[in-house]
Amino acid sequence: MTDPTPQPSPEPEGQNASQPAPPQVDQEEILKAISGIDVSAIEADIESAFGSRMAELDKMLEGLDELVNKIESDIQNLDQPKPESPQ
Repeated sequence: MTDPTPQPSPEPEGQNASQPAPPQVDQEEILKAISGIDVSAIEADIESAFGSRMAELDKMLEGLDELVNKIESDIQNLDQPKPESPQ
C-alpha cells in the first residue's frame, strides 16, 4: 500500500479577491522623473540651509560666551572681600 500525499486544500475564492493587485510600475516614467531632477539646485538648497543653521549656531555661541563671561564676573565679585563699613 502506498501512502497518498495530501493535496493542498483549495483556497476560498474570497481571500484573493479582497487584496488589491499591486500597481504596475512603468520604469520609463520613473527614469523620466529622475532625469528631471536638478542636482545642482538641490545642492544649493542644502548649502543655503546649512549656512542659515550655522549662522544661528554662531549667534547662540556668542550668547553663551556672554553668559559665561557674566557668570565668571559675578563669581569674581562674590570672591572679593567686602569693604568693612564704618560703624
